Amino acid sequence: MKCSKVSFLLICLVVLMILGSVLLPVACSPTSIEETTKQTSSSFPDSDHTPTTLTSTAPTPVPTTTTSVATTTTSTPITTVPPAPQADRSAAYIYKLNPQLTPVNYDSPALLLPSEDMGQEYIDRMTFICDSPTYWLWPLELLSDGKASKQIWTGPEGTMTLAYQSSYHILDPYDYTQRPIRDVVALHPPDILIIAVGINGISFMDEEYFSAEYMDLVTDIQEISPDTIIILQSIYPITRQYRYYGSITNAMITAGNSWIMAIAEETGCSYLDTISVLLNDQGMAKDQLILNDGLHPNREGLSLILDYIRTHAYVEKKG
Repeated sequence: MKCSKVSFLLICLVVLMILGSVLLPVACSPTSIEETTKQTSSSFPDSDHTPTTLTSTAPTPVPTTTTSVATTTTSTPITTVPPAPQADRSAAYIYKLNPQLTPVNYDSPALLLPSEDMGQEYIDRMTFICDSPTYWLWPLELLSDGKASKQIWTGPEGTMTLAYQSSYHILDPYDYTQRPIRDVVALHPPDILIIAVGINGISFMDEEYFSAEYMDLVTDIQEISPDTIIILQSIYPITRQYRYYGSITNAMITAGNSWIMAIAEETGCSYLDTISVLLNDQGMAKDQLILNDGLHPNREGLSLILDYIRTHAYVEKKG
């Protein structure tokens, strides 16, 4: 009998242990079923709201469209800006070798710089008011119309003197009538006017006298014909064969050229350094480019001068 009771008690103890192992984790859980219910209810602040069973639904994947954008690469052409032209200093060494000569101011804004060869058409636009060294373009027929050319304006004897420019009569090539320079300009306004005077007068005119006469000529022409492009040209050098060498020297000529350049700067004209193609290393005119008189350039010399004019051209200012 005692044995049966003991067995019964052991069975009951085993059953209790089994039940305890099942119920104890639930009792020890931090959130009871009641608390869970309360939390669900309190998530709706409106007291009249009826709790709704929420069903968790996986989001429907949105189809992704990949747009392929064609990228066009445009290659921008690289524009190479040509370097600005520099002054033609080809004769600069001659002035260093011959300090008695007045050097060219290569930084002058009036100095015409090297350019492309503008050709005969550019020369054909020109009129020359000149003394005898440039006059020889006409008898040597170096201009387009030969001896029929109307591009040379000078005295009837083929020369003129700067000192007398205000009253001097030149030969109008259109009707061979002698008229004052200003009247001829008014009758036939030049496109491009080259003033190439000064050799006749450099022996007796000082800077003030020379500059005053030259300035008067330039400013009067600017007033009479404002659309004319005026270019002042250097006086050419001479050789020792010139019969008046000594009363005129290349030192005097280069000094006169510096006065002409200063006038070009003051009046807004351009300056042509044509003397540079005629000088030799001794600061004299090259014998092979000058006639036997030592004063007038020959055909080859004048051809070089025309080449220089074409390749040191006046460039029209844009805008």
